[in-house]
Amino acid sequence: MLNRRIGLATIALALVASSFANYAPDVDKISKNNLNAHLKFIASDLLLGRDTPSPGLDTAAAYIAAQLQMYGVEPGGVDGTYFQPMGYTSATLNPEGSMFQVDGKSIELGTGYLPTTLAPADIEGTTIFVASGWTNLEKGIDPMKGMNLKGAIVLTDAALPDGVTRRDTFTDSNWESPQAAAMRNGAVAVITIAPNFNAAQWKRQLDQMSVGRFTLDRGEAQATIPSVQVAPEVGDTLKTAALNAARAEFTAPAPSVKLKLNVEQRKTTASNVIGIIPGSDPTLKSEYVALGAHYDHVGVGRPDSTGDTIYNGADDDGSGTVAMIEIARVLAAGQRPKRSTVFVWHCGEEKGLVGSRYFADSPTIDLKKLIIQVNMDMIGMAKQPGDTSQANAELTATDEIYVIGPKLISSDITRTLTAVNNATVKMKLNDKYDTTDDRNQFYRRSDHFSYIEKGVPAIFLFSGVHAHYHQASDEVDIIDFDKLTLTTKLLYGLAFEFANQPERPRVDGPLKNLFGGLQ
Repeated sequence: MLNRRIGLATIALALVASSFANYAPDVDKISKNNLNAHLKFIASDLLLGRDTPSPGLDTAAAYIAAQLQMYGVEPGGVDGTYFQPMGYTSATLNPEGSMFQVDGKSIELGTGYLPTTLAPADIEGTTIFVASGWTNLEKGIDPMKGMNLKGAIVLTDAALPDGVTRRDTFTDSNWESPQAAAMRNGAVAVITIAPNFNAAQWKRQLDQMSVGRFTLDRGEAQATIPSVQVAPEVGDTLKTAALNAARAEFTAPAPSVKLKLNVEQRKTTASNVIGIIPGSDPTLKSEYVALGAHYDHVGVGRPDSTGDTIYNGADDDGSGTVAMIEIARVLAAGQRPKRSTVFVWHCGEEKGLVGSRYFADSPTIDLKKLIIQVNMDMIGMAKQPGDTSQANAELTATDEIYVIGPKLISSDITRTLTAVNNATVKMKLNDKYDTTDDRNQFYRRSDHFSYIEKGVPAIFLFSGVHAHYHQASDEVDIIDFDKLTLTTKLLYGLAFEFANQPERPRVDGPLKNLFGGLQ
């Protein structure tokens, strides 16, 4: 009986080992020491928080590209390089020479008005009030319909139509902001009555404008017009006068507004970093599995209690950045799966998924050949035993990770993720946020969503929000490298398996209907 038990145990171990080899043949080559070493550079003060764009971000990009070249990963950017550059315009506001006047009375910058776009302006004219301004032509909502706004200065309260939420305007691309709608109707500037005026917040924003703000160059179709917010007392006075003039209740004309914004602009660039490892199958290597992480963070900001001003972003998303570097090393040197693997380090995630949207709009591969995108963002933190901090309440443990997207998008993806995890690291896969009812809407808040919008199935691994999120304290010494190593192994195994499967995963989850059907 004892010998029979030993025999069964041996067979079981052999089956596990065989399954492990099939799913992730070189998984044990993922090195915790390498992850640590890479992160000590990526999240060092030398890179000044990797803002987009910035010299620190460029240094990080050069470092990633150097590792790819050393490992023999093929360039996947433009012109035979690892880089996909994006043009940016830097705009800096000079308070001297900037002004806002109503009927000759000067309004104070930072307390009475605040620019919301850093576009040079020298405009004078009368205002036309438009209630709301939010427009959705598909739904027949157009508060500017019938108005002659060509050359006008539009004043709006920017209120949302009845029954519409900001989430609605975010998820439905047919919504136009008051600024966009006014520009389409020929207006030359927009003045918005501040809905939630906060003097301290305005002062912080003004300080940032004086340092500089960067916007992605999207061409004439995405251009903008000068716009400012005004404090409620200024806005209400303007609104009353504009409405009175429009109704001819008084003989006085609408108030005259003069707006000057002394803005200095210069051109610069930031880049996605892209590498490709070709697959081994003569036919399937024309298809791709994509791995993604954002390598930017938020740069230099307000000092914390220790006086530190550099927001290093070790977890956000230095952790995902170095995980991809290590996966690329192991995959390039070891057994190749059948499909090709494309690695994309996105810039500008912190600026609104800019880099991933740019890649999705201008891909360097055929997106129709991309069967899945796997995103990793903030995968290096773990809740420690005895931690009662409310800020860490949703942080996962060392052996646990949030998986967002598998159940939303595909039963095939869910089965593959479970099988790979069971055969390799056996982490606890927490699907708390894998639902359309998630109040945080995490599924929409990182780079994978840019791929979803183009019809590519995508999933997201994430440790959870924590006390160091977007703080100067997000340093290398808070990272749980055991967890980062486990998660990196899981991601390697997952990428390898998707690249080896004979068929692409079916899309049969709730998001198929939410997005009108993903192909």
